[in-house]
Amino acid sequence: MQNEIKQECDVLGNSGVVRTPGWCREPLFYFDKALCKNRFSLTETDSYLIENKDVSIYLSVAEKGIVAEVCALIIDHNTGSMDYRTLKNYMSFGRLSMPQSSKNGDVTFNSGRVGMNFSNTALNRYIRCEFVNFYKDKNLYINLELQENSGESLNVLIPESPVGKGFFLKRFLPSMRVSGVVRLGGAEYKFTPDSSRAYLDWQRFSLLGKACYHALYADTDIDGHDFSLCLAGGVGDVSMGTENCYFLDGEIHKLASVKAVGSEERPDKPWKFTAGNSALDLQFRPTMKAGHLLSKKCGGKTFIFGKLFGTIQQMNTGRIVLDAVPAHLEFSII
Repeated sequence: MQNEIKQECDVLGNSGVVRTPGWCREPLFYFDKALCKNRFSLTETDSYLIENKDVSIYLSVAEKGIVAEVCALIIDHNTGSMDYRTLKNYMSFGRLSMPQSSKNGDVTFNSGRVGMNFSNTALNRYIRCEFVNFYKDKNLYINLELQENSGESLNVLIPESPVGKGFFLKRFLPSMRVSGVVRLGGAEYKFTPDSSRAYLDWQRFSLLGKACYHALYADTDIDGHDFSLCLAGGVGDVSMGTENCYFLDGEIHKLASVKAVGSEERPDKPWKFTAGNSALDLQFRPTMKAGHLLSKKCGGKTFIFGKLFGTIQQMNTGRIVLDAVPAHLEFSII
């Protein structure tokens, strides 16, 4: 049975063991990275997905053990072009000083070619980037403001096993409104709050073994209602809390168990997601554009962009129909 946490609690005890696995509707987990006993396996990642009808932009700054990494992927849905780059600073040894909370703290990655900064205040987040020779001699410029909504978020702490010191901590904060501009070479993408959205995927984890992590995300508007979806898994003991959930008008609705059927070896084929007795019945169909699949590997993840079709039906939200809802799949080894 999933454990909903309603009071602030520590992620780790003094011995480095997970204290209180479970999930909560707001960021109540306090992560003291000094208590992580295996710092060389600690991964800290702040990732954003920004979208409108024309473009999807994935941005990530991470510290993976002793390696710092910046990643950017830009998918133009009109032309099918996919521009991407991952740069690494080796022997970083924590110099990025990644924040221990998803609520505050800035993240900055600097090198000779790129300056990427994520910052936030009480209600707004800011993304600024200048990336020289980003892809095929194109320069990348980003100046965006993300306004947080007043709704709930998914916060989950998953132990790697029922006993031990491995853990996976995540916050999924959807439905942020976006304003600003992104320029890539000669192309310019403008973002306005009424037509653009973004989510934050904030992860901190230290695992003793390897895990095949997978996730399906959507963040959109359905018939005038804010709708977001996170179906993810593949890591740890999820008996006390899973990542599977959807949001309707800022309220989170949990799904205990979701079955996913598809093949990573055939990224062009649909995936099927089901839960309960018709509680969730969705099909993800990858998108082809200009003769190729909208799929790319970047920053150790494989991204597949497409559309969702099907229904979600629970007593507290009624029936939600998804008809060609923009979504994407992610696969990675963590």
